[in-house]
Amino acid sequence: MPNEVPRTASIVIATVCLWAGAAVIAVAQEPDPAILQQQAQEGERALAEGRYADAEKAYERLRRMSPGTAEVHARLGLIYFQQGKFTDAVPPLREALTLKPGLAKIDSLLAMSLSELGRYEEALPALTTAFQQSADPVLQRMAGLHLQRAYTGLARDREAVEVALALSRLHPDDPEVLYYTGKLFANFAYLQTMRLADVAPDSVWMHQAAGEANESQGLYDAAIGEYRQVVALAPRRPGIHFRLGRALLSGSQAGSTGNDALSEALQAFHAELAIDPSNANAAYEIAEIHRKAGELDKAREFFERALTHYPEFEDALVGLGRTLIALGQPALALVPLQAATKREPASHVAYYQIAQAYLALGRTAEQERALAEYTRVRNAAAQRPSVAPEAKRDVTRQELDLEPPE
Repeated sequence: MPNEVPRTASIVIATVCLWAGAAVIAVAQEPDPAILQQQAQEGERALAEGRYADAEKAYERLRRMSPGTAEVHARLGLIYFQQGKFTDAVPPLREALTLKPGLAKIDSLLAMSLSELGRYEEALPALTTAFQQSADPVLQRMAGLHLQRAYTGLARDREAVEVALALSRLHPDDPEVLYYTGKLFANFAYLQTMRLADVAPDSVWMHQAAGEANESQGLYDAAIGEYRQVVALAPRRPGIHFRLGRALLSGSQAGSTGNDALSEALQAFHAELAIDPSNANAAYEIAEIHRKAGELDKAREFFERALTHYPEFEDALVGLGRTLIALGQPALALVPLQAATKREPASHVAYYQIAQAYLALGRTAEQERALAEYTRVRNAAAQRPSVAPEAKRDVTRQELDLEPPE
């Protein structure tokens, strides 16, 4: 599980901003205010410029001169925190809270220091309060990241996941939150799978989990072996024949399985429909296999069957439309194809097939508009930055057999 929470100096300083340097003097009732003022100004200037060693020296002198001023101890604790000197930060932060228990945000900073030292039990109460009750979104975010790490360090993984889910809702586009929550979710899933392997190594659940893991990595032969184990143990298990069919089909397309893989995949999809007649994905895969084989009547039958159970199935709408065009029924084809563009306005395949339907109908103006829309959505897709690989789809996507020239 993730064990580190990076610190950003500017964030912490902005969040745990205690007071301006001049305000220290108002708190400290000392005999020589001019010297106190000078030390405070030196410390604040060094801190603002990121010269933490100089700021530390100035505030160490100020603490010796004014040991009863809570804010001086608090500021010194902050400076130590910024330098990663968490052991040194704890005593002055504790002293600040002893002298002035209500000092704003210092309990949170102390808790984060304790978290950095692995003293998670001590850190939990204040981290929990800051995360659940703070009105400062920056402090709340930092406390949440530390709280997530603290629960992980205490092997309280479920609570860590709950915090991660809350952080994801509060900061859905925060890169740091996305990194740490994603890392935690992945590790939690791994731990759960390892637990499954311990308690039920030969169960259908373990074999299915192993099959899905292998399939996600493109290890189709290994996935097929695991899925067949599940079929042997639970032949009427919903969804497993579909998963087996998908692995066989993907392996056939990748060239990693034998020549009979396509026919075996077709059998697996039919077996799935025998168990669950409403499985639109299985019906769709059967239809697509028949369409590519030129068996258009069969393809139409199973595309329509898929759409009976899932009317907004975009790929099935496109597949049915292009099948109807191939059957010489372009007017009928326009209905599912136009429905597909409403379901997914960025479907360039659907727009291209609409253009083909209008071409067959001799409606040149509509054909040109559809081709223009096809070009627009395809170009828009090409210009969008790709920040991550596209998610693996659970069914065979509709693609053009041959991209038309520009």
